[in-house]
Amino acid sequence: MKKIVFLLSFLIVSNLLATQAFCEDNSPTQIIERGLNAYKKFGAKAAVKAWIQGSAIEGSKEALSQANNLRQIEDFYGKYDSFEIIKINKITEKVNIVSLVINYQNGPLFARFDTFKNNKGQWVVPTFSFNTKITQIFPPEMVFGN
Repeated sequence: MKKIVFLLSFLIVSNLLATQAFCEDNSPTQIIERGLNAYKKFGAKAAVKAWIQGSAIEGSKEALSQANNLRQIEDFYGKYDSFEIIKINKITEKVNIVSLVINYQNGPLFARFDTFKNNKGQWVVPTFSFNTKITQIFPPEMVFGN
């Protein structure tokens, strides 16, 4: 009986600590990293679900269709390999734009994530864009300089 009580107590405390850690560690880049980690382990659909979790587009068929786009990129560039954050633009206290490159085995995918801090204090991704053409995602001054 003592073992059961101890085990239940341990599980409850562990769950609370994990939830607290998620809230404390929640940042614009970490939500993107969680999606990319899900992408590497479970595939494109898991990545998109992780990115849109808690946002206004959570469950959106249009947003989930982005997983098909990522799978098509894999057909040309091979498997997802790594990512590099290029720039984080702080627009306001609640809005950031994160620009990054998603590296595949045979080429780069350029990405932009708009992030928003909701009233619960958590960062969510209301919109994101991908393209193999750098100028379709990043402004010219970012690509070519001033």
